Amino acid sequence: MERLSTGVDGLDEILHGGLIPQRSYLIRGGPGRGKTTLGLHFLTAVDDGESALFIGFQEPEAQLHSNAASLGIDVSAINFLSLAPDAQFFTEQQSYDVFAAADVEQQPLVEAIIQAVEHHRPTRVFVDSLSQLRFLATDIFQYRKQVLSFLRYLTQQGTTVLFSSESSHELPDDDLQFIADGVINLEAGVAGPVIRISKMRGSSFRFGMHHMRVADGGLKVFPRMIPASSRQAGFQLQRWGTGVKKIDELLHGGLVANTVSLITGPSGTGKSTLAALFVAEAARQGHRASVFLFEEEIAFFLRRAKDLHLPLEEPFADGRILIEQIEPMRYLVDEFIMRVREQIEEAGVKMVVLDSVTGFEVALGGESIRERLHAFAKGLSRMGITILLINEIEATTGAFRVSEKSISYLSDNVIFLRYMEVDGMLKKAIGVLKKRLSSFDNRLHTFEIGSPGVFKIGEPIHGLRGVLGGTPMPQEES
Repeated sequence: MERLSTGVDGLDEILHGGLIPQRSYLIRGGPGRGKTTLGLHFLTAVDDGESALFIGFQEPEAQLHSNAASLGIDVSAINFLSLAPDAQFFTEQQSYDVFAAADVEQQPLVEAIIQAVEHHRPTRVFVDSLSQLRFLATDIFQYRKQVLSFLRYLTQQGTTVLFSSESSHELPDDDLQFIADGVINLEAGVAGPVIRISKMRGSSFRFGMHHMRVADGGLKVFPRMIPASSRQAGFQLQRWGTGVKKIDELLHGGLVANTVSLITGPSGTGKSTLAALFVAEAARQGHRASVFLFEEEIAFFLRRAKDLHLPLEEPFADGRILIEQIEPMRYLVDEFIMRVREQIEEAGVKMVVLDSVTGFEVALGGESIRERLHAFAKGLSRMGITILLINEIEATTGAFRVSEKSISYLSDNVIFLRYMEVDGMLKKAIGVLKKRLSSFDNRLHTFEIGSPGVFKIGEPIHGLRGVLGGTPMPQEES
């Protein structure tokens, strides 16, 4: 089916290509949500040789031009018909003593619209807002009839119509939702503004709430990721190693590609360093990897790697490794996921490190982390990307837990790092808890971090029990 772009790439993706031509679509939302901005984007997407018409009942044309310029939207190709009252209406104290306002105002308004449509022959029309016609109707029946007739007139002229509404408790717009062929809702979400499609006649669309932002360049929409039902064709059981022999032996050769791995443990156990080993080895083999730092600055991350003789600086400089510092308070989560997808598609990234799950949760702003992390990790892995999730456990010792966020289920591999107290000294242990697609060494090993060798894996732990609890004791003691 032929589609018409809305002028916003993310919204076109949600609508599976855009709008069906020669139909009418309602944009709903409170003040300041971006209804007019979306309407301007729609009109600026007009093809060469075609015409676009803005019919406005509220803002004068000069103000619309000024607002569009402040957002960086070029409206020079748009024809404007402003039906907003001017200052003379107030200064001359115009009123109607004999006739009703609707009887006097309606006919000139209709004539002005017909004249503009016949003159410009637009293929796209945006009406801002259609709620104003309600005040020119004698009753709700007359208003509904006028709206139906107005929209039918425009679509029969070969135009595709977007129109906005002003909904309130006193003046709901339910009638307009029934009339429209599609309904686009601009709303306030838990973590930020969202866009939601509630109706689209004759077309499927992506359900749910999708984050959006009005900034330089106008309206930007970030479609929520939904994982594919299966992995991409040509799935290969390639393995990603660390270049450290004993770690790769624990994993019986390394992590299988296109899987989700959880590296979990308390603060300071070396989770980021272990992930950096996988990244450095991927770069050495000629693959590209991305590291997204939610907590650590890039300079500190590279400095720690240099002190451990981890070869990250050179591949970072030449673009084999992409490292990006993410401030979660500045990102909407769908915006961040879109950023990751762009790197994968533009740079050919094959491995993504999320450091850490806690930082990702901050960007959610109160949304469910299980749902969003599932979509992120599974969605990318089924696209052929290997995902490493860094997860911090708050408890240093005590009852062993893989995660405090109930996210271990989505991992194909789980590597855990653990503190343990031995003779009054704090030591570290590493183990593999889960590896779906191959066998692994299920023994616990002690380890130290430092150069040379970075991760120095010791012998398997024998004769001790309670290591996972953090306070091991000889096997023969109760």
